[in-house]
Amino acid sequence: MRFLLPLLLLAAGPAAGQERRPVDRVAAVVNGEVITLSELVERSGADYRRASEQPPGEARERARARALRNAVDLVVAERLLEAEVRNSGVEVTEAQIDAAIEDVKKRNNFTDDMLRQALAGEGLDLPAYRARLRKDFEGHLLLGAKVGNRVKVGEDDVKAYYQAHAKEFSGEEEVKLRLILFAVPGGASAAEDERARVAGEAALVRVAAGEDFADLARQLSQGPGASAGGDLGWVRRGTMPVDLERVAFTLQPGAASSLVRARTGYVIFKCEDRKASKVPPFEEVKDRIKEKMAAQQAETYRKQYLDDLRREATIEEKIPELRPPPGP
Repeated sequence: MRFLLPLLLLAAGPAAGQERRPVDRVAAVVNGEVITLSELVERSGADYRRASEQPPGEARERARARALRNAVDLVVAERLLEAEVRNSGVEVTEAQIDAAIEDVKKRNNFTDDMLRQALAGEGLDLPAYRARLRKDFEGHLLLGAKVGNRVKVGEDDVKAYYQAHAKEFSGEEEVKLRLILFAVPGGASAAEDERARVAGEAALVRVAAGEDFADLARQLSQGPGASAGGDLGWVRRGTMPVDLERVAFTLQPGAASSLVRARTGYVIFKCEDRKASKVPPFEEVKDRIKEKMAAQQAETYRKQYLDDLRREATIEEKIPELRPPPGP
């Protein structure tokens, strides 16, 4: 349950030279219930604020419209769910709200005072926060009642997902690397670049002749770990620039790369060892897969349910700010 919901309050009046805030008015009507522009600005929070900080022009108005559009979609969904909650008789107890607040405090290592301070920073006091949690709970319980019995994930479905997405559950592949770097500083001349390349080619000949890579790194490298023989330790896939990763992760233990141009200069890698990613046994991950598939199904049915409510509702948009100006 998240509690940091950014709020942007409308200023009472602009300082000299600042842009005037939009005058509050009816932005939309949902089944006869009014949604104001200030409510949408408040709900869009930092997105609207960032959009308003852009230079005047169509790009700013498009960004504002996007922020308000996202906000009106959220508020409309909330109003429709609130009406359904009233009709369904869903109830949330004070004990459930208390438990949710204790969970927030525990996960964030908050004391009561720290929670109040965090809420104050978002323009909320504890009663207002409890009211917001109640709405969240009610919507969650309603959706669970409406779509929960439609979620069905069988053993065969879980096995099929496991077979099709095995890599999703494996650890990241790693290689243990050494590096020799011939640095080329930013803004270096063509002659300086060529000197580094020639030095790299000469080192590559010595590597190919069987000289110890670590000794060469201590003598020649201008890169990290040079004093330790160019030792980079274990490097996980996804943590290097793509062009260098493509080279490093093709090397087998004991093999050295060719001379590679990197952003910082010319490099030679040597692979000391590698750890292949391993796919855990099905029994070890089946519960995690089932939970993920159930959540995906529930989200699909939730969207369908909200779409049905929207189709049955009378929704009127009243302000031009919800429609972005033409342009890219």
